[in-house]
Amino acid sequence: MAGEQLHDESSSSSMASAFLDFNFSIEALRRWIVAFVVCDFNVDIGVEVEYMLPPTPEISTSDLSTICFNSFPERNSDTVGDVEFHFRFRHSSSELVLEADHDEDAAYWYGFCLFRQQKDITVKRHFRQKSLVLISQHNYATLFRHLVKTVALIDFDVSPTIVESACANIASWSPPEIGHQELPFLGSLLKVHIPPHIAFPLQGLASPSMPSKLDLTLENSKEIYTSEPLGSWAKLIALLPSPAELYIIFEQAVLCEPMVILADEPSICSEFVSCVVDFIRPIPYSGDFRPYITLQSDFFTNVDEGLSSLNNYIIGLEPLSREKGIHTDKFPGVTNPFFLKRLLQTQGKASNPAHVVYLAPEEIRRNHQSRSFYPFTTDVELPPGFMPNQTKGHIGKDWRFIKKLEEYLRGNEMSARECSDMIRRHFSILSALFLAPLNRYLATILKTTNSSGISSYAPFSEEEFLASLWKYGCYMGFKGKTGFYRHKNAEAFYRRFCNSKNFESWLEMKLEMRNAQDMQNESREVE
Repeated sequence: MAGEQLHDESSSSSMASAFLDFNFSIEALRRWIVAFVVCDFNVDIGVEVEYMLPPTPEISTSDLSTICFNSFPERNSDTVGDVEFHFRFRHSSSELVLEADHDEDAAYWYGFCLFRQQKDITVKRHFRQKSLVLISQHNYATLFRHLVKTVALIDFDVSPTIVESACANIASWSPPEIGHQELPFLGSLLKVHIPPHIAFPLQGLASPSMPSKLDLTLENSKEIYTSEPLGSWAKLIALLPSPAELYIIFEQAVLCEPMVILADEPSICSEFVSCVVDFIRPIPYSGDFRPYITLQSDFFTNVDEGLSSLNNYIIGLEPLSREKGIHTDKFPGVTNPFFLKRLLQTQGKASNPAHVVYLAPEEIRRNHQSRSFYPFTTDVELPPGFMPNQTKGHIGKDWRFIKKLEEYLRGNEMSARECSDMIRRHFSILSALFLAPLNRYLATILKTTNSSGISSYAPFSEEEFLASLWKYGCYMGFKGKTGFYRHKNAEAFYRRFCNSKNFESWLEMKLEMRNAQDMQNESREVE
């Protein structure tokens, strides 16, 4: 579907032409979003932009093409209903200067999409297909998904009138700022929480002594945490071959190593990537993460032009329609053959191949007898379209934790929310334990300039840190039959982390937050 031709014609914005005199400030709107784009799939001419509000001629043709193709699933389906997902892309609209958060890469934009398919016997294929997309420079995933869903629920056809009303509401908001904001939107009040940093952990997680987020949601009010992951681990772990694979995925994300997520739906791809980026916090993921990409994505173009690293990425892919005679229960996760070929070519250029996560429902795994389904298989002949993993884990697994997850999958009394919260807490604690030796070492090289009161770190010495690790040890369990081998495993893992992009971003984040605290303390003393 998304591989069809993009139809670009002057009439694509005709429906919005009557709204050129807006009753809101476009400049104020652009503090939060770029625009709403409504895309239509015409079986005769391909994907086309039905309209965009506000009209934004500064958006490049290539960006418009990327938005259109990424807003439709790759697979044809007879399912009637809505599919929600999001994507990220490197934009080329240099004429449109927007203010992004200090901890976000301004070279990337985000698309939050609701794809709708309905029966219509008056058109070819007997389906109407349309996507509503919100484009923004901010990764406020939970907020923007809510906005898109609200607009689509109020107006099935997503008319320019309702979209203009949405834009007017957004333009009336004060600029994004850290902390709590109350923002009106189409008859409801959104209580929006923006964290101090995008890697702030456990956003939206209710404490045991507090009511859940659902209990806090009133009829005309909704609590939204902008950095909360979109997906639910309770749903996603059921698609993994084993809950134990979470540890391998955690390691890959911490080290900023490449990962490819294969799933049958763009919603599953994008939610899984969102959850993976979240569960290593407070370590910020600094690779090129793509919640969902299609054949027309800019990802490979950027690789060819040297704009994307071949060693630092997470991408989510969706299979195309199965070829005749190939069924899901026989070859789960078999991806688009052209896309797979390109990915394999890309992998061949990389120093370390990506870890591939195959997501499939329980009934598919139950009916699939071949060992080649499982991601750790390397000693059997794989069917076309499969890439064996050779990833070896370093971190010791908590088997009591894994047993709880297995009991949940067998249907014990734990709720889905409790399961998701447990997974997020477990890996957040694991991240904190992993960072503890680094924090201990950084405390020894912290220095403060007396004149300004601003803190800074002396040059980080990897060898001095590893010596400190050898002397004081670490709090996280690593694999190894003896203490010596466990320490060597820990040393190798920390060395890889200290040479990763994530470490650079984490160190920069630590210094920024330390300086912000120093300035806040200084201002209090002056008062």
